[in-house]
Amino acid sequence: MGKKIDKTTNSVSHKKQKLSNLQKMTYILKILNKPPYKYTASEISDMTGINRTTVYRTLMVLAEEDFIIQDEFSRKFAVGPMLYHIGLGYLNNYHFKDEIYKIIKKVADITSESVGISVREGNKIISLYEIEIQQPLKMNYPPGSYYPMNRGCFGKCLMAYHDKEIVRNLLEQQKFEKLFPNTLTEIDEILNEYQHIRKNGFVVSDAEVYSLIAAGVGVPVYNSRNQVKACLAISFVKDDKFDFKKQKFLKILQKYAKEITIYMP
Repeated sequence: MGKKIDKTTNSVSHKKQKLSNLQKMTYILKILNKPPYKYTASEISDMTGINRTTVYRTLMVLAEEDFIIQDEFSRKFAVGPMLYHIGLGYLNNYHFKDEIYKIIKKVADITSESVGISVREGNKIISLYEIEIQQPLKMNYPPGSYYPMNRGCFGKCLMAYHDKEIVRNLLEQQKFEKLFPNTLTEIDEILNEYQHIRKNGFVVSDAEVYSLIAAGVGVPVYNSRNQVKACLAISFVKDDKFDFKKQKFLKILQKYAKEITIYMP
């Protein structure tokens, strides 16, 4: 509360706060992980409110360990290979990750649509894998991306099965933009949507994320302890066969979500 939110970067201005060196590093890395993914020290300083000299000194420390790199011509900084290496470590925590990829690849081949799987880590919904088929509609959330909790199959599905008190608190801390006609923005309507998802056992996204013709359907993926650990979803173009596609894809997703269950921690 009381923090100024920069809508362009979703970063927080910390001009009036004392930050540890570690906090400064994490804020800077978060900035570099947002489009256009390359920034000068001056730009980062303006976006974070951290002194420019401090920003540059922090960038140099990160660069020494390959967490970031600097373009020799533009002098802009970007995330480096060490972060990719650490990200692979996270991915490898999902045992049999190659088997999970094979399953979603099979779903993509069967449906000829874009397919993805995401997981919830704490209060964040993270893209784990995504396979884009050559269709006009794509998910556009590469692995490692965060999903919003009010729209799209992944965010809605995984938050629907999250702790209800935590979810309400998260909703109360945010304001949501009405991007398309069906984008949910009010707390009560979002909570009602979560309730429908739990009742039905699947999630539908319809004209709420990318465009008026963007649609998707997804299902929760359980682990062996019957806990929802992931969401498997298909995105497709909405047309006059929308209901038919939805039911067809739903059956496929439910079948292969069960196969993924044995690989979920």
